[in-house]
Amino acid sequence: MKFNYSKRILALTQWIEADSFVIDVGTDHAHLPLALVELGITRKILAIDNNLKPLATAEKNIIHAGFNDIIQLRLNDGLRNINLNGNETIVISGLGGMLISSILAEAKQGIKINQKFILQPNWTWFELRKWLAGNGFKIVKEQIVAEQNKLYSQLLVHYTGEEYHISDTDAFCGINIQHNHNSASEMEIYKSYLSRLKRLATLKARSVDSYSDIVKRINHKLENLRQIYY
Repeated sequence: MKFNYSKRILALTQWIEADSFVIDVGTDHAHLPLALVELGITRKILAIDNNLKPLATAEKNIIHAGFNDIIQLRLNDGLRNINLNGNETIVISGLGGMLISSILAEAKQGIKINQKFILQPNWTWFELRKWLAGNGFKIVKEQIVAEQNKLYSQLLVHYTGEEYHISDTDAFCGINIQHNHNSASEMEIYKSYLSRLKRLATLKARSVDSYSDIVKRINHKLENLRQIYY
């Protein structure tokens, strides 16, 4: 490989179908587009960033890899003025959940039914899941990605246009989290993920009563995990 791709980037590539048209919002240094081409997953990619400096670095990386005739680069603010036909896979990663929500909210009128999104927020995932549910974006599945002592939630989302209710616990902990029950390493990652959420929820419970119930539910999940796997 021309570049050493992070676990977080490789996790994104695993959810992208072969030969699909990918729009990478907030591409930064274009690591995801480069990985997609180099791994032979797709050659149809639009890489977007709203900052000239990382976009210039992305261009250098793309030219260095010899992919400048394959990957399109565009200076753009989110999905603004991007015409969607519904067949694209839109990836938004490395941003906070609230910023991802605002990008989707601004583009919502142009988003087609069954439009596919892969989201990988680095913060405020609770607010993101709440917003998705309240705005017709169905969370199909999630997975936890571990990288350098950090844990990321990765969400596969389809736009249906139908709002639905999501509990505070599900918004905080995640929905349909996928993990290999036969993999000790994946179960350790899931346990670590729940333990970190418990610590955060315990802190929040000091000032917000509803988090006390979330702590109880996380304890229940951890106990079930201990009974099955330990």
